[in-house]
Amino acid sequence: MAMLQMILRKMLNNRWLVGSLLLGLVVAVGLMSSIPAFTNGVLQRLFVKDMEEYQRVVKNFPGGLLVSINQDIGAQNGAKVLAHLTNTLQNDVIPSLSAPLLDQVTVMRSIPFKAILLDQKEESPETGILYSMSNLDQHITMIDGRLPAAEPVDGIYEALVTEKGMMDRKMVLGHLYELTASSAEDATFRVKPVGVFKEKEGNDPYWFAKSSEYNKGFILNEDLFRKTILEEKNLVTAIRYYAAFQYQAFQFTDKEKLVSVVPDLEANLMQFGLKKSDLSFQFPVGSITTKYDEQNQHFRTILWSMYVPIFVMLIIYLVMVSGLIIERQRTEIAVLGSRGAGRAQIFGIYFVEILILGLLALLIGPYVGIQLSKILGISNGFLEFVDRTGIQVKMNGEVLAYAVWTVLACMFLLLISIFFATRQNIVTHKQNAARMTGQAMWHRLFLDVLLLLIAAYGWYSYQNILENVEKTTEGSMVMSVDVLLFFVPVLFSLGFGLFCLRIYPLFLRGIYWLGRRIWPISVHTTLVQVGRASRQYQFLMVFVTITVAVGMFSASTARTINLNAEEQVFYQNGTDVRLMVNWASDKPFVFIHRNPNMQFEGAKIAPEPVRPPIQYEEPDFEQFQRLPGVEHATRVFIHDMAEISEGQKSVREVRLMGIDPKEFAQTIWWKQGLLPHHINDYLNVLGKKPNAVLISRTLANKMNVKEGDTVMVGWKRIRPVEMIVYAIVDYWPGWSPVGPRSSSSSAMEEKYLMVANLPFIHTKLHLEPYQVWLNMQPGATSEALYNGLVQNDAKPIFISNARQQLIEIKNSAFYLGVNGSLTLGFLLSMLITFIGYVMYWVLTLGARKLQYGVFRAMGMSFGSLLRIIAWEQFFTFGVAFAMGMAAGKLANMLFLPALSLYLHAEKQVPPFTITSAAEDEWMIYSFVAITLVVGIGIVGAILSRMQIHQAVKLGED
Repeated sequence: MAMLQMILRKMLNNRWLVGSLLLGLVVAVGLMSSIPAFTNGVLQRLFVKDMEEYQRVVKNFPGGLLVSINQDIGAQNGAKVLAHLTNTLQNDVIPSLSAPLLDQVTVMRSIPFKAILLDQKEESPETGILYSMSNLDQHITMIDGRLPAAEPVDGIYEALVTEKGMMDRKMVLGHLYELTASSAEDATFRVKPVGVFKEKEGNDPYWFAKSSEYNKGFILNEDLFRKTILEEKNLVTAIRYYAAFQYQAFQFTDKEKLVSVVPDLEANLMQFGLKKSDLSFQFPVGSITTKYDEQNQHFRTILWSMYVPIFVMLIIYLVMVSGLIIERQRTEIAVLGSRGAGRAQIFGIYFVEILILGLLALLIGPYVGIQLSKILGISNGFLEFVDRTGIQVKMNGEVLAYAVWTVLACMFLLLISIFFATRQNIVTHKQNAARMTGQAMWHRLFLDVLLLLIAAYGWYSYQNILENVEKTTEGSMVMSVDVLLFFVPVLFSLGFGLFCLRIYPLFLRGIYWLGRRIWPISVHTTLVQVGRASRQYQFLMVFVTITVAVGMFSASTARTINLNAEEQVFYQNGTDVRLMVNWASDKPFVFIHRNPNMQFEGAKIAPEPVRPPIQYEEPDFEQFQRLPGVEHATRVFIHDMAEISEGQKSVREVRLMGIDPKEFAQTIWWKQGLLPHHINDYLNVLGKKPNAVLISRTLANKMNVKEGDTVMVGWKRIRPVEMIVYAIVDYWPGWSPVGPRSSSSSAMEEKYLMVANLPFIHTKLHLEPYQVWLNMQPGATSEALYNGLVQNDAKPIFISNARQQLIEIKNSAFYLGVNGSLTLGFLLSMLITFIGYVMYWVLTLGARKLQYGVFRAMGMSFGSLLRIIAWEQFFTFGVAFAMGMAAGKLANMLFLPALSLYLHAEKQVPPFTITSAAEDEWMIYSFVAITLVVGIGIVGAILSRMQIHQAVKLGED
């Protein structure tokens, strides 16, 4: 107990150091905990979206579990089968799913009967089936009549019928039907329909099968059906049990449980004696969940890769803080060793101290990780957050497991330095303190050279891959992340920083020698102090260098990935919104024959009649220009089956694009630099020459056509016209020069393009429906645009919204992970660097009170002392910042091009480009300025409180 009190007292006396170390541990645990939390949260969101999409497309409730048992009459005792099924579902399956149960229904169907209306003179038997549905009265609306009785009335069974069934069979309520079955003895029933119903309005999950399924049946009271048809007669051939769950409550992490529901239930029923052929199951959630294994692993790889730089910085931070703690207490450790304390005892004291900090980090860190995961979920870009619903994250065993392993790893890292510190006594400690001017261990081991060589090998490997990579599908949005892509730049930055620190003392000596006669006392003192004791500053300088370099690399990585994704979307779309409405025409109605190729023997094939071109009626174009939020609109005619010919050469399946040049220029999205000249120069040519045509380079190479040649342009059933090639283009809005690979070849399929004047096409060729391209105002919303289309009674048959597509991409797991983790890593690295910087200088100032006290006693003014501190920070933190900027820019230049490998961007349109935003650099500059100002302010405040007489007292040490 006394030992624990001593440890706690020691921790309290060093509360700033201990608090800084605890902060690093909490951040490390939080980051590691955020990996499973964020991964599960994003995949849970995708899981729910997939179920919603399943419901929208398949028109089936994804949260439903349907168990169907179909068997021959008498094969099993139906009552026992139903009892076993109900017991299994109610007591085992449903509770194990841990999701709210919205509704459940048991449907039983009898054998088919011959139904005869008794008051008919002539027998015309129909098929009649008896049904039972549990809790039916709570889910129907009575149209006429009443609910059936629970007992036979004078031997007659009362029943409900559907509204459509009543009309189709021309029933009248109260008429009596006799049901007989030849397949079973004593199976004659008299049934009287007494009520007509329909489903309640709304999306009621109770109706897993629409009421139309019961049009040919009679629905009896459930108790009466069970007692008579099920238990007494055993005439039930089908039992269906349906349970509807709130599918949003299903958790992706329960994948094994969800996938095993159907197999376990099937095995249970087969053990009861049912045949596999008698059973069928529907549980959409289970099948949807199975596809997430690969996505889960892929997404975790993304986060691990993005977090590599942060982990490196955290390791350096923890080593730096632990080193400061050991350095401050090294004298105390040496004295304890010299007075007889064993290494195990000294090590045990620090082990308990770190264990306490580890337990605190384990208590706090996972909750920090949960909050960090929520922040990642609202990231829409690098350092860009939007007002969107955060992802659902929660604490689970996996999060805690990550936290425990992180704490153990950090404790091991910290205890290593303590282990080596306990090897010293007071004599060796003083000897090592006197050798602080020598080279650091990493320089003696040439660690900087080794790291640079490894980084050089990584760069060389990427260059070889870039040169020899196979052609891939253009425009892929899925990134196949390699951890080394983000680890090698960190190694390069670290090696670059260490190498700069190797030559930095020589640089300081050169500066000192050049101005030794003119430097003021503040600069002179700083150069001597930093030059002679460079080792004590190196950890801080390395830490700052890594932070700035990795921050720049992370910022450029995020900007590059996001900008390329945005450019692909807008280039492929051509503008913000494209749409097409239906045009009135004289197109004849075409009957579709099931087998138009079937012919009788000897029959002749009639030639296809030559039809005149379809005549279309062009709608009012001005209505689109008046839509809410539209800044510019233009007409764009696209025909993908056009033909071009020159002499004997011809090419089909060419995209012909007809445009209004002026309006087209105002509406399109375009990236400068894709064409040799500005795109407006090409549009001006089209505007001046009505019969001008622009063709793609792929088409020019295919046809061996050059500028100035005359070609014939047309399409099927349209007489071609002469046009003159005025320019050859490599790219054009909304058109890609390559398409996906064909099934028979690994090569990319070339695409062909012609661009001409729309009025010329309409006049000389034919008037056909065109697309409307819309350039939206910056603040315009898609909802307002769609509402405007509805108000104008314009019903698009095709619409493509680039902004909505970009939102979907930004909400995908990959982009959430990239933007969130890189943003979080950048902000955390800046925060940790700020804390480490302030803590370092506060502790350094405390350790050098004697020196500053002597300066003050010698008559140095407070301003001069403050200038010494400012120059010292400039030659340490400022130089480290400059090294970090240089390392970051070099890392961007050397390693960012390798991103194209993992974006599959070799044939990306527009071409893959590396991007660095000036605002990111200015944010780093602002961070450095704030850090320096705060640091100098704190140091100045501490210096202003220092008393000269303290130097005498400190000298006794």
